Amino acid sequence: MKNSINLPLSVLTELMLNRGGTDLILPIIKTDKRAPNVRSIYNIPYTSDLQNSFLQFDWHCPASVAETVFKATAPTVFYIHGGAWSSADKRVYSRLSKEMAEHGYVVINMNFRLMPEYDLRTHYRDCITCIKYCLKHYELFGIDKHRIFIAGDSSGGHMAALIGGRVHANKVDIGSKVAGLLLYYGIYDLNNLKTVKFRICNKLHDGFAGIMKDKLPRFYRENSPVSYITSNFPPSFITAGEVDGLHTESVLLDSLLTKANIPHKTLIFPKERKDARHAFINLINDARAEAMDEMYTFMKEIVK
Repeated sequence: MKNSINLPLSVLTELMLNRGGTDLILPIIKTDKRAPNVRSIYNIPYTSDLQNSFLQFDWHCPASVAETVFKATAPTVFYIHGGAWSSADKRVYSRLSKEMAEHGYVVINMNFRLMPEYDLRTHYRDCITCIKYCLKHYELFGIDKHRIFIAGDSSGGHMAALIGGRVHANKVDIGSKVAGLLLYYGIYDLNNLKTVKFRICNKLHDGFAGIMKDKLPRFYRENSPVSYITSNFPPSFITAGEVDGLHTESVLLDSLLTKANIPHKTLIFPKERKDARHAFINLINDARAEAMDEMYTFMKEIVK
């Protein structure tokens, strides 16, 4: 199913258009028989480093938009995968991305460089670079610049919330505002890494403390989404299960957004819901189905 290309899509498409019009872009667009109403292009570089798989994204698009290149747009989701900032890959989220595309959204499923070679500030810069690249070429990708969501799970939820918060606090310019955030069991205050009931977070705190030393408080403050909650914070969908040691972070975020009068929808599964354990978005179970249904309802309310 995968198809690698050797040039940034913007360059490749320009060459195709110069030679013969929009029909020539269609051969690089792939179809998955399990998602017949979705069109995809894989491993698109978003920097000049064309061979680095960590600096690529996959594009999934409703067929009705993909087959009318430059003539149609759709609300768009930028998806940031989880993995404690140190593991996983966009490939794990292909099924999820195509499901969103089947519901009418363009989906940008991105990779980025990971720890321990790079710290989460590089992770952040890579995500920003990818988003800016896609928004610069919004017509090419069928992106509605006025209706974009940033989504993520676990560490990806942290990064999605951080980007959304910084954009709306005017700390970074991506060329658009964020219509909404879609946040699955993330961590939103890095100061809590040392106390949440989630072993890998405790270990990450020890690692950060060893590297940052006396700079740790500032590092945590600048890279915690809660630091950017103002009256302009994006509307948010938040979900987690109480069986997950990180669910306290979602409860915290819900409380802070309520105090700031930010429109949001929060779904916390009770402790007896074992199907809502960490990473349930990658499973096939009732918790995932319920959370996705609630998320789509939230998104429709935002973009109506």
